[in-house]
Amino acid sequence: MEFNIFRQGKAVVLFLFYFCAIAAKAQNGYQIEKITIVGNQTFSKSELLEKTNLATYNFLQRTFLKKEPVIFNENLMELDIERMTLFYQTEGFPFVEVQVDSLATNHKKQKVEIYIKIEENTPIFFGEIGFDIESQSISEEKKDTLLHLIKKHIVSKNGRRFRDKDVHEDKSRIEQIFINSGYVYVQVDHLINLSLDSYRADVVYVIRPFEICFFGKTEIVGNQNIKESLIRRQLAYTEGEIYSNKKLDKTRKQLFDLQLFRVASLQPQIDASSTRNSIPVKLTIEETPQWNAQIGLGYGTEDQFRTFLDLSFHSLWGDASRFHLYAKHSALEPYHFSLSWIQPQLFSKNISMRLNPFLRRQAEPGFDIRTYGLNLPFGYSFSDKINLTLSYYLENIKQYSEVDNLELINPESKDFLYNKSGLLTTFQYNNAFPQINPERGEIISIGIKSNGYLFGSDFDYTKIWIDTRKYLQINNFSCAARLMGGTVFSSNVIEYVPVEDRFYSGGSNSVRGWSRWALGPKRDDGSPLGGKSNLELSLEIRHPLFWLLESAVFLDAGNVWASSFHFPLDKLAYSAGTGLRIKTPVGAIRLDISVPLWNEKKSVQVFLNVGQAF
Repeated sequence: MEFNIFRQGKAVVLFLFYFCAIAAKAQNGYQIEKITIVGNQTFSKSELLEKTNLATYNFLQRTFLKKEPVIFNENLMELDIERMTLFYQTEGFPFVEVQVDSLATNHKKQKVEIYIKIEENTPIFFGEIGFDIESQSISEEKKDTLLHLIKKHIVSKNGRRFRDKDVHEDKSRIEQIFINSGYVYVQVDHLINLSLDSYRADVVYVIRPFEICFFGKTEIVGNQNIKESLIRRQLAYTEGEIYSNKKLDKTRKQLFDLQLFRVASLQPQIDASSTRNSIPVKLTIEETPQWNAQIGLGYGTEDQFRTFLDLSFHSLWGDASRFHLYAKHSALEPYHFSLSWIQPQLFSKNISMRLNPFLRRQAEPGFDIRTYGLNLPFGYSFSDKINLTLSYYLENIKQYSEVDNLELINPESKDFLYNKSGLLTTFQYNNAFPQINPERGEIISIGIKSNGYLFGSDFDYTKIWIDTRKYLQINNFSCAARLMGGTVFSSNVIEYVPVEDRFYSGGSNSVRGWSRWALGPKRDDGSPLGGKSNLELSLEIRHPLFWLLESAVFLDAGNVWASSFHFPLDKLAYSAGTGLRIKTPVGAIRLDISVPLWNEKKSVQVFLNVGQAF
């Protein structure tokens, strides 16, 4: 390591190989069958073995992953023990003792079991943390501001266990704080005062800021179809402004948000030899192809065979606009055609607009309808995590059903036609990461749909819902929880709500002990009627197995009720199950098996789908 303060402690590290040297030579070439580590209180066995070449593989790993057995070698074993010792020392344990306690040999099978004993002993802790800014040109007020930022972001704290990694990372954090304040050529060193008697290490970070720097001219290269003026509008800085890496990062994000570039490389032309204070920037970009086609095929237990085609074209006029032609087929959507014109940065960088005419057929368990219409959403991005969308929609809907189904409005009408028009407002907070298969963070979605009233429609009603999701990573376990609820109410005399805007429950992304939409009110023929109130809760725990395979256990609860604002908790239906996931770049391939709990219904539900349930 670069600045290990514990080199003097290496003399007390004991490698007791001479106790088993003769036996070890005899076991060279044997397969390592088992590794036992005792005394490791701070780090797990897997964490320690990651630092070595030692490993054992179970039957599944050998069979499916073709893992070759690890062969014992005395010399390599000595190196692995030393690696484990050095790892402990960089983690603040200068007096650690790591040794091979014993070797158990099966000469007949030519296999060996290794027993490693660790005595961690007392670790070293951070003592006083100091900062020395060596500059006469920075005012005391500015120094206080910088010191406040440093103390807020560094991890070196009094009483925390000393780690080499923490000091390395804190030096980088301090450098970035000064660079983002314009001190491009800053140098950060450190001084350590170690007291072995008190097991403390005082650290002083010595900071030399040098001269403050400013943004110079920006050169743009690589654009072919996209106007340079559009690219320059994404720059989060201006020439002559105090230099900051944060503004380069913001510029890079704004460029990628346009979905027009494969590469957007911002390279500040820093010259450490001259320490010039005007920093030119070279922006090298590579555009995505103007035409792009995506084709997908898949199968799920609910939508069965499915396929889609997405054709896109961008920068027709050298701007950021995009055109999409989307077509999809599945059992639940026999056809869906959609044409979208998307205009990012309408009026400002935070506003986007989309014009979307569409034609869609839905064949759900509760209804069979054809819809054509127009969506006109306007989006506003408050930040990377917070977005608001306001959409106007106009739809014409035709229901396909039996004439004697009296639940339908206008049963005498030949085509069962009606029109809808209104506003849909959605709010989302999303800091979950990673996006495709979240393991930490939360997602909060709130929606309000107001149909009719001032906008003119065959029905007047309002639908409100909220969907919250929480993700936690605890050791090797991923915990996911979901709470979703909503209600819809009508101001019409007949209080009719169209079938497609009612709530339904049950299925692969809902309460998995029931088939799709099988919970809640039913018609006389047994088909789902849908309801005006809905509540669902789910808890799922996922754990990696090997390769890309992951296991899961889950508990779901939920139901749908016929009345608005009606959520009787004693009427919730419960189910539990287990499943397997295979992680892929497009999401997890998911197999779930679930059974109802405390219910006369005992049939098992099996779902195969792509993507996590939530």
